[in-house]
This record gives sequence, structure tokens and C-alpha cells, in this order.
Amino acid sequence: MAGLGEYECVGCHGRFSERRKHSQHTWQCKKVGKNFSEVIKARRKREREEREAKREAKRRKLDEIAASPDDHPSNASDASDTSSVSAYHATNPDDFGLYRVYPVKPKRLPDPPPVERLCDPSAFAQAVAQRPRRSAPDVPTLRALDDDESGIPAYAPFKNYSSFALSYWQNNESNNKSNGQMDGLAKLMQHPEFNPADVAKFDAAREAQRLDSYYEDNPSSPFSARDGWKHGTIKLRVPKEGVAYASESCAPEFTVEGLYYRDIVDIVEGAYRSPDVKEWDIIPSKMFWLHDGGNDPPSRTPRASPSPAPSEASSSSSGSSSSSTTSSPENPFGGMRVYNECFHADAIWEDDAAMRERPREVGDPEDLEYAIAPLGLWSDSTHLTSFGSAKAWPVYAYVLSQSKYVRGRPSAYAAHHLAYIPSLPDSFQDWYTQIHKIAATAAVLTFLKRELMQGIYLLLMDERFMYAYVHGLLMLCGDGILRRLFIRFLLYAADYPEKILLACLKYFARCPCPRCRINKDKIIEMGTTNDLSRRNWIRMDNDDLNHRINLTRRWIFQEGMPLTSVYISRILDPLSATPTRSAFSTRLRDHGFNFYALFVPDLLHEFELGVWKSLFTHFLRLLHAAGNDTIQEFNKRFRQIPTYGRSTIRRFSANISDQGKLAARDYEARVKCVMPAIEALMPLAVDDDRVLDVAFDYAAWHALAKLREHTEFTVEGLEVFTIESGKSTRAFAKKTCTAYATIELPKEAAARGRRTVARTGSASTIRKRKNFNYATYKFHAMGDYAAAIRAYGTTDNYSTQIGELEHKHVKRYYVRTNKHKFTFQIARHVRREEKLRIIKARVAARDARRDEALSHSTPERQLGESPATSLSAAAGEGRSPSPEPPSPAERYHLADSQRDSVELTAWLRTHPQDPALVDFIVKLKDHILARRSYARGEDPPSSKFSAADRARVVIVNNKVYWHRVLRINYTTYDRQRAQDSINPRTHADILLLSPAGSAHEFMYARVLKILHVNARVVGEHVHGESPERYDILFVRWMQLDPTHQGGFAAKRLHRLEFVPVASLDDDPDAFGFVNPYDVVRAAHLIPCFARGRTSDRLGPSPVARSGAGAVDVARDDEELRDTDWCYYYVGMFVDRDMFMRYYHGGIGHQGLREPSAVALDDEEFDAVWRDEDFDLDVNIHPVLDPQEDAVEAANDRDASGEEARTEDDLMRLVPELALGLREAVAEAAAEEIGILEGEGQSDSEDESSGDDEAEDESEDVLSRDPGAVEDRDRLEDLESDEYEQEGFAPL
Repeated sequence: MAGLGEYECVGCHGRFSERRKHSQHTWQCKKVGKNFSEVIKARRKREREEREAKREAKRRKLDEIAASPDDHPSNASDASDTSSVSAYHATNPDDFGLYRVYPVKPKRLPDPPPVERLCDPSAFAQAVAQRPRRSAPDVPTLRALDDDESGIPAYAPFKNYSSFALSYWQNNESNNKSNGQMDGLAKLMQHPEFNPADVAKFDAAREAQRLDSYYEDNPSSPFSARDGWKHGTIKLRVPKEGVAYASESCAPEFTVEGLYYRDIVDIVEGAYRSPDVKEWDIIPSKMFWLHDGGNDPPSRTPRASPSPAPSEASSSSSGSSSSSTTSSPENPFGGMRVYNECFHADAIWEDDAAMRERPREVGDPEDLEYAIAPLGLWSDSTHLTSFGSAKAWPVYAYVLSQSKYVRGRPSAYAAHHLAYIPSLPDSFQDWYTQIHKIAATAAVLTFLKRELMQGIYLLLMDERFMYAYVHGLLMLCGDGILRRLFIRFLLYAADYPEKILLACLKYFARCPCPRCRINKDKIIEMGTTNDLSRRNWIRMDNDDLNHRINLTRRWIFQEGMPLTSVYISRILDPLSATPTRSAFSTRLRDHGFNFYALFVPDLLHEFELGVWKSLFTHFLRLLHAAGNDTIQEFNKRFRQIPTYGRSTIRRFSANISDQGKLAARDYEARVKCVMPAIEALMPLAVDDDRVLDVAFDYAAWHALAKLREHTEFTVEGLEVFTIESGKSTRAFAKKTCTAYATIELPKEAAARGRRTVARTGSASTIRKRKNFNYATYKFHAMGDYAAAIRAYGTTDNYSTQIGELEHKHVKRYYVRTNKHKFTFQIARHVRREEKLRIIKARVAARDARRDEALSHSTPERQLGESPATSLSAAAGEGRSPSPEPPSPAERYHLADSQRDSVELTAWLRTHPQDPALVDFIVKLKDHILARRSYARGEDPPSSKFSAADRARVVIVNNKVYWHRVLRINYTTYDRQRAQDSINPRTHADILLLSPAGSAHEFMYARVLKILHVNARVVGEHVHGESPERYDILFVRWMQLDPTHQGGFAAKRLHRLEFVPVASLDDDPDAFGFVNPYDVVRAAHLIPCFARGRTSDRLGPSPVARSGAGAVDVARDDEELRDTDWCYYYVGMFVDRDMFMRYYHGGIGHQGLREPSAVALDDEEFDAVWRDEDFDLDVNIHPVLDPQEDAVEAANDRDASGEEARTEDDLMRLVPELALGLREAVAEAAAEEIGILEGEGQSDSEDESSGDDEAEDESEDVLSRDPGAVEDRDRLEDLESDEYEQEGFAPL
């Protein structure tokens, strides 16, 4: 340990008395990179121990207060209440070793999720949909069963079931009626309750009007007249430069029409009255995992004594807690923390704890359950058409007590459309000119657009909302439990321009982050210890901020000071604030709410379409600068990368460097596959190493950041890779990028030319210099994800991808409007479909009651017949029943068909010289015998089976039966069920566990044939017993390349090669047979393009190269038909589940063999670490001189950044105004007179700063974030930045 004022290197542990020498040494020390991650881990461990020590001290103090009520008579009741709060309730560990800890004992634990929520819907749709149901009786019997006690039909307000069915079919999820939609129409017309006479005079418009005007008198009904869309207006006070008013309320008022919104309280009440609440987690909890790190599943035995029952003395609780250093009342079994849903994270736990610390409402019984209703908000503007200017700006609200696996599916309709935000109308300029005889400046327009956004949220948070926020909503929830629910805003997901608009900050200002106050020039240090310290300087909604806003607003309205005044800048610029009050601050600040904490990172826009897009684009610039045909070779390699899964990796475009209209999923696929494609294309090997380093770090960081389930182990891994990404990015930027003269890509030059023509009328054809710029907010945000995961859960809880997917519904509704004042029509369609879904649920509940009644009245009816009571029932009689769908619980599925068969001996004669078929029958029988041995619980002999043993294996009719597809079911790391398809023609590579003690944990093979045989073993089968079916894979084996080092420590992908076969008698184990049960997953193997192809490992073999091997050379020369790629890289980043199989720590993967080493050190790696990062003045050692620490902190924050306690403290920043305020304002206003909108703005296009983030974001700033007033057109491909597939991107 270094002494005070000394600096110690974390790599070689050398000591230095001067900070400058320490920094210079750190730059050159090769051991720093590997040990720096250990420093971070030790720091996190120390912080956790300190937090646990503080909690334990607080618990002991509370126990002492509770145990001695006589000493504190005045606080006896308070101490009792506090003690009850600390009495946590823990569930028993489940089969995965998971358990939950609740702050109080819930009245009801959530129901286990249905099977469809645990399964990949695209893979198991048939198995989930086809469930045995009771067939319906005849129509008279149906009508004899009443709908409900009130006598109102379930299909009300429709007059009959037929009208409802047709209306629902018309308004379902598709505008274009496909074959499936028409099949659905035919089925509903054959429903027992459907009567063609009822729809003889059907009028769709009349039925829609009937539905829109239908309300029920019950206030708790989802059809309450109070719940619905409302039309609101926003009134804005408009300032004028040089014009002073007596107060802000005396300024002219402009009214903005066109706001359509719903009451937040009505949304919450309707959501919690839904029957789906039975599956929700109303009471938040912390989740822990019992895992001992060994090869066996987690032990079900607690590591420490659990908390005593409530009836036991509180002193025993303290004693049991102290028996183990790993247990506590919050973690009674000593497990590892797990982060998954929002209701398992820290932020909701803290909100719940704050709510429980408040006094209970007067008159509430003690057994009334209190809970918070957490809301997450999403908003984003979107184009409604591919051509034209129609656009909408919706705000969506999600109830975060609902599982993210439901919220993330658009088909679940979990989004509550809260509002449609209007824009500042074009008529404003006419109104302004009429009053002031001059057009409004750009600064005024910017100010009003900020005010408009905050005015909308002030309207949404009305008195009824504030009462519910403070006093709660007393309501009977859908699970039959009476609760008092307190509405809380937990998070707000939006892209960066909208975050800046909502946070009332300036765009591209000194402090660009909405969460902390880091200066823009410090962003390049992302991942260093200094950067970690700066992130603790979080933004707060405190008195200092409000004094600054109040003072500047008084200058603007009461003194007439221009909005662009330098005096206003001196007050607001240290915080990058604006003179606009946040609506969340106005309403909720007095209740301890910090609105800056709402804004969570956005993985889609900030990384996939931000940092990674910028880096990939600069890769292309470097390849162009390298010359020759490198860019053409890069395009060719991407074209040859194989696809994977249903849509995980799609076929790349023919010209990857064109950067056409790409969605976020396209850039996501590039980060997974770029390493083999760009390898060895840089002229210098050292540059190639840096490119591969940064590509690996970004791929690993992206995989960890996008995990759907984290443990503390993976969150710490994300922190480590954040550090590594920062180091590799700085090394790439300062060593490689500066060595090449990079210029604009052709597409970038063309886009700049179009913007220049639109602005000036002329354009230059010269392509400008373009440098790599990583000093952007998006790069800085990479360091916030680990903290966000701990606070709000995994990133799929708050990704803007959820909102982008919900835009599909808005665009579908727009098509149904008449395109004139379409916002209200869209809102009406939203409410209409919501009502239809409620009616459908009522009809389904009625059918369930009928089924239950029939189960008692008609026991002779059997289950499994075609259902006829459902809206989607199968129609028609006499049809053959559909085959039983495969169960998701099966290990694999292979068809039962025996249509495609061959006689084995005859088939082998057709390939007499094929080296793949040497000893085919011998190996096949050995495989069958080995499986028989395992079935008996015996190990097969160490040597090969004898000829006598093989003679006992009789293959029925000597036939093999071919299959095209094998489906492998597996449990993902986040405990879901998913499926891979193995197809020898397209997706033929598989992953298997290697034997115990192997150097690498997996084996790899390419499937050549999928087959089954019917065989019996003489002497083991009973006479007359049917032969046994053996499902088998015929494979070509691969092995690790011994000359290549792969893994996380080496920052390289694992590299494979085919087992060589030099002759027919050489190495017969290059081909073999595999039991499908042993297949772990399909593998994604990418050719090593840099090493080319070879024919040395296998001669001509039609069988070995008839499937995926033939696809590799489909477009190449005929001479390559008998060659293979020399090597293949293992695509371990292809999806998150695959990544976790290499990184380890997946809860759903337990039971698989895992190495005991940490993932970053899973292999020995003696090469020199390429950490050429520390050319900054960065101190690594945690022990610093306090005086130097204070100086550094002062320099970081800025001299004017001290918090102001009063407005008089702020006046010291503008000493010129102390005596002559009126004169200074008049002088500044005179300079503003005559400035029209857009004048005085700098032309950032003429600068060669290479600011990629500015180019990406400023296209839509004027319409969404008025902080940047440069008048640019919206990006043409904005709409293509949305995911176009249902649900989340594949695992």
C-alpha cells in the first residue's frame, strides 16, 4: 500500500512520488491492463462490504430500540413501525436455486407464468396454440347458460355475437387481409353462435359508432365514461426581447390546440383491474441465486440460517444474521444478486421503502396492502408514411409490475397510449407578427417548444394524479385483493434529443449528459477511475437549479432580456440548463423526486445506432484510405458470412459498405460478425490488432449490456468491458486513426451536398477530411449501463425498441383515417381496439364458465376434441385431426416420417471412393452399441467393439431413413425455452459438450446427414418386441487450431479446423455419429477469410460437401468445389445465450460443466497486452493526496459550478448587472432586433471535426429538440431505424 502522497502502479506495484511520473509509467507498463480489472472488482467488493456493514449497524440499532421500549416511550410506536418494515419475507429457493426477498409478506405471490411466456413464440407457436379444450354443445344449450349475473351479454354493446365477431375481425392486428386472415373469417362464420341472419343488414360504420358511444354506469368498469380520450389546450407565455412586463403572467398568451391525452389515474385503474394482475408482481422484491460455482446445480440447502418466523423474538433474528458474513435479513440464504425485471431492481425497492416510511392513511386497516404502481414512459416522434410529411408524437405508458416478456411483445398490447403531443403550429409566426410587428427569432421559437413539452406534462399531472401520488388509490385489483396503490414514475425512455428536451438542457452544450454534470472535454476518459468518480457528480433538482431558472426567467419576462444574452449564459451554462422549468420538478420536487433520475440509457440509439455505427463507419473510411481492393474484399467477406437462426443473422447485402437504409438490427448483426470480415485488411499488423481489439471489446460489451438476465458477476463483467472498451477505443483513435488520411464516404459526401444545396443553393463535390470522433455523449453513456441495470433492471426493460415496435400500431391506425386531422382518429382507433379486446376477454370468460358447467353436467364428453366455443375455433367436420405438436419440454424433435429411405448397402455402393463413408456401417453399429451401454448405465469399452458385438446389431431391412431438419430445444440463460433448427443444407454446424478434463469445454461438428434406423440387438431384445428407433446425426468433426489463442483474455474468437483426412486409411475419426440428445445448440461458424481455402484436409468428397460445404462455394470457381476453408471462427457473440455459454454464469445453463476460473482469465495467454491507452493524465491508484484530490475536483467542476443558496449568490457571476441592469438589457436587446429565425447560426458543415453524433442527431433536432436551431432536413432513413420484427431481437 502506497503512503499518503505516493502513487503505486497497479501492474508492477512500482511507487512514485510525483503524479506526472506515475502517469507516464502507467502508459508504458504492460501489466496494468490485466490488473486494472482486478482493481475494479476489488473496489466493487469493498463497496459492497461497506454497504452491508452500514445496513448491519442500522439493523442492530433498530433492534436495540425495539428491545427497549421503556427507554424511549415517546418513540415506541415509531420504533415498532420501523422494526416491522425491516422484517423481510423470503421465499424458498426453487429448482434453479432462485429465491425472492420481499420488504413485507405479500398477500398473494404471482401466479407462475403460462407456458407460452416461457417459450420462443416463433418456435413453439403451434405447441402453445393447440391445447385440448372441451367441444361445445349445441346452440340451445349455450343460450341456456346465462352470461353473467347482470344479464348483460358478454358481447355487449353489440346486438349479437355475429356482429361482434365481424367487428373484431375487421379491427384485428392487420390491415392487409392475408390467407390466414381469410381462414380466420371462414372459421368464425362456422362458429355455433354465428348466425348469417344476424348480419344481413350489418353496417360497419354503425357498429363502430355503437362501440365508440358505449359506456357503463359502474365507475370501476373498463367502459366507464370517465375513461377515454380528452382534448386539451396548452397556454404559453411568450417573451419579447426588449419588452418588460410586470410579471410573467402579464406576458401575451398563445394557445396550442390539438393535444389528445388520457388520464393517468384512469390508465392505472384500468390496468390493475385487469385479470392479468394475477401474474404481476405487485410488491417489489430482490432476487438471489444460490450457486456454488461448481459443476453441480446450486444447492437447495441455505448457506446460513434463514430469518426466524415473525412470532420469534427480534433478538434471535439479529443472532442468526450474524452467524454468516454472507447472509442478512435482505439475503437470508447468502445468494448472488440477480437483476431481471424492473420490480427486482434497486430503484423500485427504494421507492417502495420510501412509501412505507410514510404514515398510513387515516382509517386504513392494518391488513390493507400498500403498494406502488410503477410507470415507465416512452415517447418518440415517428413518420406515419414512407412519403409525405405526416408524423405523430405519441407518449406510451407501461405498468412495470407486468413482466417485460409480456410488455416487449406488441401483440400483447401492454402499451397504454397516454398522449399525442402537438407541435408548435405554423400560425404562431402570424400571431407573433400581429402583436409585435416583427417575426419571432429562433431563440423564441426554441424557448416556446421547450415550454410546450413541459406544459403538456403539467396538464397530465393534474390534481387527481397528485392526490393519487400522495394519498394513493384505494381499489379492488383484478386478483380480488383490496390495495392502496401509489403511482410512481420510475423511468423515461427516449432518444438523446428528446431526453435533452425533457431534461430542459441545451443540446451539444458543455455538460451533455442528462444524468451527470461531466464536462464535454472529459468524455474521452470514459472507463478510467477519474471518469468513474465524475459520474458520482449527478444532476440534482435542488435549490441551486431553481434559483438559476427563476432568476433568468425574471430577467426574460420582467426585464426584457434576450434569450441569447451572455448574462443568461453565465448563469445557466455551468449546468447546461435552460430557462424552462421541468413539469416533473414543478409537481413532484416537494415530494423528494429528482426528475433527472428518470432518464435511462438507450441501447438502441446510443450504442447500436450511435457509438457502434460511428465506429463501423470509420472502419469503412480506413479501408477506403488503405486503398487497393480492401473495401471490395470486405464486401465479399460479408456476403459469405452464413446466416443463423430464424432472423438472428440474416444474409448481408451485396455491398455492405454502401450503408443503405439500415435498421438497428442490421448494425447489431455487424458487431457480431465484423471480426472475421475485417481481419488482415489493414496494411500494418499493429493496426489490424487494434481494430480487432476494439471490435472484440464492443461485441463483448454489447452482449453483456443486452443480457435479459444479469447476476452480480455479469454486471461486474460489464464494468470490466466498459473499461476495456474505453482503453481500446482511445488506442484505436490515437494510434491507428491518426496514421491514415480518412475522408468522407461517398454516401456522406452526397448527403452533405444535399443539405448544402438546400441551405445555400450550391454544393461542392470535394470530399472533406473526416476524423474519428468519439468524444460524444453516446460514448460517455457506455459507462452508465452497469449502474442502470442495478437500478432499473436489464436494458430490455427500458430500451426504446419497445416504443419503436409500438409505433407499428400507430401507423396501422393512420392508414384507417381519412388523413385529415388524423390524430384524434388514431386515438379513437386505439380506444376502439381496446374495447374490442375487453369484450373478447369477456366472451372468453363466459366460455370458460360454460366449459366448467359442462364438465359437471356432461361428464361423458371427453377432452381433446376440436374447440368450438372459441372465436378462433377450428371449423369443419370430417377433417383428420392435426398431429400432436412437439412439446417444448422435449430435448429435440425429429419427424416420425419414414418416406425418404434408402437401402444402406446400395447407397454406399453409389459412393465407392468417398473418404467420408469409410467404415460407415462399422461406425454406425458401434454408435448403436455405445448408446445401448449408456442406456444400461454402463460405460462402453475403452477399445472398439468387436466384430462379434457388431454382428448382434440388426438394422431392420438394412434401411436408413433420411430427415431434413432436426429441432433442438434448450433452456436459455434466462430460463426461457428456445429452439434451434439443424439443417445439413443451410445450418449444419452444432455444438456439443466435450469430455471432462478437456482443454476446451465444447466440441464442434458439421452435420452431413440426419437419419434414423430401426434396429434391435440380438440377445438384449425380447422375442417379438418391436425394434428400437435410433435418431442419429452423421457428422464431420472439427478441432481447435493449436496455433491460435482465442477467448476473452486474448480478445479473439476461437478458431477451428476440420480434422484432416490425408488418405482413406488415415484418421478414421474425422467422421462419426452423434446422438441428437447430446447436441447443446446450433453453432455459428464463420470462415477465416484471411487464411483462404485448402484441399489438404480432405480430398474429393460429395457427401462431405453436399450441404453447407457446397453453399460456401456456390458462387466461386468450379475448382473450389473440392476445398474447404482452412479455418473457421466460432461466433460466440451470435446471440446472448451463446455468449453466456462461453462467458459462464447463466442461471438456465447450470448443470453444464463450468471452469473454475474467471471468464476474463479462462485461458493462459502469454502475449503482451496491447493496452496503449494511458497517454492521459489518469491516476489509477485509489489512494490519493487529499489536497491534489481537491484541486482536481475543483478543476473538473468549474469555478462557477458552486451551488447557489440564494439568487444573490448568482449575481456574482454577472457583476456588470449589479448597477446597470436596465441599461445592459436594453443594449443586448438592441443587438437582437431584426434577427430572424435561423440567422446567426454557425455552419457546422464547414468544420471538419468529424462529429458523427452531431450528424446523426441534428437532423431531427428542430422538431424534437429545439436546443439546436440549425435548420436541417430530417434524415431520410429515420423510419428505418426501427425494428421491423415482432418482439425483441433474437436472443
